[in-house]
Amino acid sequence: MRSVPDIAATALNNVPDASNAQAPLRRAFDRLTEMALRLTNARGAVVVVRLEHSVVLRSAAGLTPVEQSSFVAWAGPVCHSLVGSHQPVRITRADSPALAIVTAGADPVRQTDWLALPMTPAHPRGWLVLLDAPPVPETPAHTADTLSLVLDQAAALLDLDQTDPSPNALHDSESRLNLTEHTAGVGSWSVVLATGRVHISNECALILGVGDASQINSLEAMVNCYTPEWRDGMRKRLSRCEHSGMAFDEEIQVMVEGVGPKWVRTVGAALREADGQITRLQGAVQDISAQKQAQQETLRLAMRLTTTLASITEAFVTLDRECRFTYLNQESERLLQKSTAELLDKEIWDGFGLGLAERLRDQMHQALRNNRRIEMEDHFPSLGKWLEVRAYPFAEGLAVYFRDVTERRRSQEQLMLLETSVARLNDIVAIAETGVNNNQEPRIVFVNDAFERHTGYSRDEVLGQTPHMLLELEPALPKLREMAMGLQMNRQARTELMVHRKNGAMFWVELEVVSVQATAEDVTHWVAVGRDITQRKTAEDMIRHMALFDPLTDLPNRQLLTERLQQALAQSERTGQHGALMFIDLDNFKILNDTLGHHVGDQLLKKVAIRLAQSVRKTDTVARLGGDEFVIMVDDLSTDPAAAALKSSALANKVLTMLREPFHVGGHQHFATPSIGVTAFTGLNDNVGELLKQADLAMYQAKTLGRNTLCFFDPAMQATVNANAALGADMRIALKEKQFVVYYQPQVDRQGVITGVEALVRWQHPQRGLITPIHFIPVAEDNGMILPLGQWVLETACEQLAAWADWPQTTNLSIAVNVSVHQFRHPDFVDMVMAAIGRTGIKPQRLKLELTESLLADRMEITIEKMGMLKDLGVTLSLDDFGVGYSSLSVLKRLPLDQLKIDKGFVADVLTDPNDAAISRAIITLAQSLSLQVVAEGVETHEQREFLAYQGCDQFQGHLFSPPLPIATLDAFLRNPSSGMMVVTE
Repeated sequence: MRSVPDIAATALNNVPDASNAQAPLRRAFDRLTEMALRLTNARGAVVVVRLEHSVVLRSAAGLTPVEQSSFVAWAGPVCHSLVGSHQPVRITRADSPALAIVTAGADPVRQTDWLALPMTPAHPRGWLVLLDAPPVPETPAHTADTLSLVLDQAAALLDLDQTDPSPNALHDSESRLNLTEHTAGVGSWSVVLATGRVHISNECALILGVGDASQINSLEAMVNCYTPEWRDGMRKRLSRCEHSGMAFDEEIQVMVEGVGPKWVRTVGAALREADGQITRLQGAVQDISAQKQAQQETLRLAMRLTTTLASITEAFVTLDRECRFTYLNQESERLLQKSTAELLDKEIWDGFGLGLAERLRDQMHQALRNNRRIEMEDHFPSLGKWLEVRAYPFAEGLAVYFRDVTERRRSQEQLMLLETSVARLNDIVAIAETGVNNNQEPRIVFVNDAFERHTGYSRDEVLGQTPHMLLELEPALPKLREMAMGLQMNRQARTELMVHRKNGAMFWVELEVVSVQATAEDVTHWVAVGRDITQRKTAEDMIRHMALFDPLTDLPNRQLLTERLQQALAQSERTGQHGALMFIDLDNFKILNDTLGHHVGDQLLKKVAIRLAQSVRKTDTVARLGGDEFVIMVDDLSTDPAAAALKSSALANKVLTMLREPFHVGGHQHFATPSIGVTAFTGLNDNVGELLKQADLAMYQAKTLGRNTLCFFDPAMQATVNANAALGADMRIALKEKQFVVYYQPQVDRQGVITGVEALVRWQHPQRGLITPIHFIPVAEDNGMILPLGQWVLETACEQLAAWADWPQTTNLSIAVNVSVHQFRHPDFVDMVMAAIGRTGIKPQRLKLELTESLLADRMEITIEKMGMLKDLGVTLSLDDFGVGYSSLSVLKRLPLDQLKIDKGFVADVLTDPNDAAISRAIITLAQSLSLQVVAEGVETHEQREFLAYQGCDQFQGHLFSPPLPIATLDAFLRNPSSGMMVVTE
């Protein structure tokens, strides 16, 4: 055996921080190990580094200081043996008996997983070690990917650990760590007990429902993020952790503004110095609301399924699409003579003879292939029974009923000889004698005891009577004809009928009739064997009702609405009658749910369903699609389209009026208003899916018009939606294929000197040519493409400024970039601007961000804070299109602006409209009083420029000086400006 050098082992708590600059690194390491611990559900997580003559434990989570020292003492030789290995290594107690000393508790560590950190020349060999982590197959794929990010981040931190990290490097590391936490869905927090200073990550703040992590500056502030009923418990856990080092791991709720309570997992642990003194607390939070919701939904579905299956008294099983058992009730276990444990995951034909297995396989596959029920009877030798098998296809496989028909088969074979035995059967048996030459109706000549029990008739009351006395002829007539045909062809028939009891009640009977022949041509008797299947029918009806009706309102659901709408379209094709479809959505329903609770919202939905049902004819359909969405389908309105439209409009207005009346729910009076979309239909030319989509679009148009109204579908709506969808799809390709280009429009001062340009994006579409922003920016705002597009324009502008910095004629020019509301409100916007400036090395003051007044509509404090951060960075800030938005003087004076831009709408008529002239003068005067520069955009004539200059305007932009130009044209223009313009160099 190769000898192992004597390597000194050092635990983390015995190594003092080299400087205060190392404290962020230590926190970062702690966050990583805590994240690894939560991701893998391991007992402990450790980052260990092998130096030249020692092994250093850089960070640990889940271990006490004593356990950390014990671990390092054991890990020294292991590190030496793993130096040449880059693959994950698992070391168990069987591999290394000394592993048992890692913990002093009654349950020692069983195994460790050593994950090598990615190697770089800048840092020594290191590993992330997981103690008692679950097996790899139990680790989800996304968790493994996130764990890989953790390893990369740990390697990056080791690089920083070998140098004196700069603030930028620490900031970059913090950003990457925040991204890793966001990917993992785990946020971290820590508190220094000596100062009470709390540090939480951005992901932690996001999970706790706080927009800015700096808002949580104390443990009490963090505790107040939880719902009131959990706060005292959190305080006690934090106190025990601080004073006794007791760790905690709890699933509790936080209160998120606008959302309500949310489940999170919160963990915390104490960090001690070498002397055992607790100096810090650290922990993590994880959003588990989705898991909680899934658990509750699974429980609800399981309860409903259990209730439904419990009501089935027959032998009942379910099979998956490979015909393997997935469920068996007690009766099926008894009938098949095996337990559920023995049959689960076995094929239904498994264990039966070759011939029987083949017949079962063929029948089951036929049912799945044709999506139709099958029935079969066969002899099961291993069970010693004749079984009737009925299989019903559904989405996940087959629902199969078994019935033991051995006795019935024997009775058919011995009916003439064993009448006494037949009389004692549980199945209903009746024998009827045919009339002379089959010209008279059959008369009952025998019934068994089961017949008397089920029907309530005695033998004396029915003998000599026709079997029709037990039936309602009108509904039974089609099935009787079907039976007659079956008897003629096969001498036997089977059906299901409703039969009268003596007291007038009805019950379902599964009936099989066979003929008794004296000769090959002469039928003397009919033998009917029936079984009460009322319970099965009730269960089937219940299952069908659950599949077709909304459980809350008992209205038809989407599936039943689709069926009825298809039927209405077919009928309309035959009759020429027009119909209408109304899509109804309750306005602001979410507010009711959030304020009074979902139980009150459910009460409102039930009352709305009642009112809607009362507002239409009995032949019309009112359905609930889900949430607060309802649909009304009316048909047979008129053969005249105009008259049908008039009737549907009247009905829609009637619904509006009825729903505007107050509702009394949960002890409150609530006013609900609907938005209604209406579309007409006629014949099979209309498609069910398209009709629903048209009504939905019309409803959203009603929302756009201010809610509490109705709107008829216009084909232009669909055309607009389709065009926007196509444009959105093209935009994603365009950004990937670099079809967007930036044009630049010069800005000049009073002396005609070009001071800068405004960056204006254009789309060089391969088929449509050059597209201006007015055609694609609104679509980008709707589909989220404005974020990557805006970031690309920002980075392109910064790169152009960097290129201009080397040219004396352009080194002093600035570039103004328009920033959308969505882009500005992105949490990382300031960081992205800083990153673009840092990457290109430009002077921040040369970058001008033009913000819109719509930013000032809400969240003012966050807006001002972000603007202040950009201003501190040195970026120039301009308020675009001033005078047409939300600005007020009280707000304007608080903004750290450098410039106002007069909207071109005021400039266009400044010489002809006294109001526009007065507004322009007022804006210039206001800007001067606030020491802000003024830029007038849209200047087209010399007269406009002279007027604005006379009023004190500082800079001008418009076609008078130059249209927006591509960069090559702009560079040429800057070398040779037009008359009256110039570029000043340093």
